[in-house]
Amino acid sequence: MLGVEPVRDGMGRVTDIRLIPSEELKRPRIDIVVQTSGQLRDLAASRLAMLSKAVAMAAKSEGDQYGNYVAEGTVESEKRLVEKGISPKEARELSTMRIFGAVNGGYGTGITGLVEKGDAWEKESQIADTYLNNMGAIYGDPDKWGEVVKDLFEVALQNTDVVMQPRQSNTWGALSLDHMYEFMGGLNLSVRNVTGKDPEAYLSDYRNRHNIRLQNLQEAIGVESRTTLLNPEYIKEKMKGGATTAENFSKTFRNTYGWNVMKPSTIDNELWDDLYKMYVLDEQQLGIHNFFRKESPAALEEMTAVMLETARKGYWKATNEQLQQIAELHTNLVNEFKPACTGFVCDNDKLKEFIASHTSTEQARTYQRNITAIKEALVETGQQVVLKKDQLTQQPQTESQTLDGILIGVTVMALFVMLVFILKRRKK
Repeated sequence: MLGVEPVRDGMGRVTDIRLIPSEELKRPRIDIVVQTSGQLRDLAASRLAMLSKAVAMAAKSEGDQYGNYVAEGTVESEKRLVEKGISPKEARELSTMRIFGAVNGGYGTGITGLVEKGDAWEKESQIADTYLNNMGAIYGDPDKWGEVVKDLFEVALQNTDVVMQPRQSNTWGALSLDHMYEFMGGLNLSVRNVTGKDPEAYLSDYRNRHNIRLQNLQEAIGVESRTTLLNPEYIKEKMKGGATTAENFSKTFRNTYGWNVMKPSTIDNELWDDLYKMYVLDEQQLGIHNFFRKESPAALEEMTAVMLETARKGYWKATNEQLQQIAELHTNLVNEFKPACTGFVCDNDKLKEFIASHTSTEQARTYQRNITAIKEALVETGQQVVLKKDQLTQQPQTESQTLDGILIGVTVMALFVMLVFILKRRKK
């Protein structure tokens, strides 16, 4: 994008970079902002420094016959920073800063807990402010490494039209990994609040090195939902995985809700309608309710709570009949198995009122009593809530883990003794 390319040594290792001349590039230089993860920051500082150098090289390039948006963006950033009270000298130094990450050497954005506790925020700008404050440290420039300059990250995002996320593995997707909506989604929401327009969003798909392509985020989510969450054959196979699989279903529901908040255009009404048919009505007759009741009622409590919160926040235009059926299923689970106190199930007072308003008076009273009792117990004991099903499986799992630990320890010790013996024999 910058019109800068790597210089490699005889072993193919990148040792430097060079500016591609405009007549060779034959297109404008595109301005960029890099949002780095904590892991990449820690493991690849030299690569970030090289990227920062590339931005500076592109910004200083003169006479580009096809245009140079990097230079234009740098001039605009410098002007905005001066308007915000930064000295002209410092503004010029900061105007090429394009690599940002977590403050204080952190690793997360700090927004997932906020996003999933829907009664803690009313406007998406509250989430955007949290993201910008937590992810605005400068990286790439060794002299400013980890430094935070007020408003700099926001200024750098002013002209953002596209948000891109690389994808190299089939083991995760936009719905199955919460970091996707946390980082890519958080950046998308922040850009929308900074610029007033919703940027385009793409996955830069490197999974097949022979067919590298850009995939629209909405398309990627559509493909993933149809092949997993809404695929009867996939669901039947996953249900063989027991309680672990049940938790994966609830995690994917949470991530779907997360994308609804971050980029509403990617999750349409039809998807939630189909999820309702599959998991609440069990239209495919897969025995879904029996599976969750047997393996993990907590997971289905969570999934139904997520659906109701999505409707309460206005992201899903559910019918009154849909809301009543979901609320009935949710309260039945809570009353039978007691609440699994996740953020959606226990910690959202507005959601609890919403759920109670969509079920019978008697059912609502029992539901609210169970929620209150379990929260009071949590305060008194300071312990996690364990459902009946989890209590049945918890002890054997602990014993198994202890036994596994002993066996591993004995095996390691035996191998160590054998190694010492062999080394002594060799020395003799």
